[in-house]
Amino acid sequence: MSSAFMEAPMTFAEQQDTSKSAGELSEAMREMAAAVSDEELFESLCVEPDKKDKIQKQLEKGEYLFAPERIKVKEGAADKVFELLIDAFKEHLSEKTEDWEKLGQAYRSGQIPADKLLEATLRHRWDALQGWAQKFSLDIDALQFFSLYLARPFRQQAAELLLDRTQLSAWQKGFCPVCGHNPVLGRMIGAPGRRRLWCCCCNTSWVFARIGCPFCGNQSQDQLGYLTVEEFASYRIYVCDNCKRYLKTVVHPEESDKDDWDYEREYFSAVALDPIAIREGYIAEPVWLARCEQPA
Repeated sequence: MSSAFMEAPMTFAEQQDTSKSAGELSEAMREMAAAVSDEELFESLCVEPDKKDKIQKQLEKGEYLFAPERIKVKEGAADKVFELLIDAFKEHLSEKTEDWEKLGQAYRSGQIPADKLLEATLRHRWDALQGWAQKFSLDIDALQFFSLYLARPFRQQAAELLLDRTQLSAWQKGFCPVCGHNPVLGRMIGAPGRRRLWCCCCNTSWVFARIGCPFCGNQSQDQLGYLTVEEFASYRIYVCDNCKRYLKTVVHPEESDKDDWDYEREYFSAVALDPIAIREGYIAEPVWLARCEQPA
């Protein structure tokens, strides 16, 4: 399948505004993560970080590492992250101020405890989130987005502990080796192109085959292709006609594979590409659910 050129639904000036707010939001998320980075967020993890042989064997078998049913979060940690996050969202996502006010009020009244919201998120109990959204007249998309970033410092700290000195070269799957979620962004580096995938749930990136669909594993080139948009010259929307999924991807043929690359900013900057892919008949794979649940 050949590439296709698409019209963008926004002007270049609007894109610049989006990029500016994306930079501010990604910086706010980094500041929040830094505020809790020196704290131990877990009493215990599913796999102890010093069990490197066990971790490596799990990865080689294609099993991701984070099992939420086997962790214990440190008391008070969820409350601290909740309070930092609600303030950041009020400042940088002000179009949803009413939802953040309602959520904050439900939290302060004890009707949505931070630890219960975190537990529901880590264990993918979206029925609980839907119940809270209905009870407090919250936008469900806003609540899901908030809950994803509430859980983010916990998953990210787990990733940093579990992947320290671990070889990810054994991981060949299209879903995250730490938490099992689908990637939300790809990155093509160098020529002919080394591809990395990025998980926004735990901030992990990993190398994946340059040609192939990370969602269904399809490698048939006549069913794989990409869409391009003139106003987003450094992005491609890679699509698969087998499963109809798509992945927004940043293409930098001149860059090296740097560890400190800002995936978060690019993720927020690329939101305008989603309606284009959906309009062309492709499906946004949900980020909220893990690809498959690990056996207990």
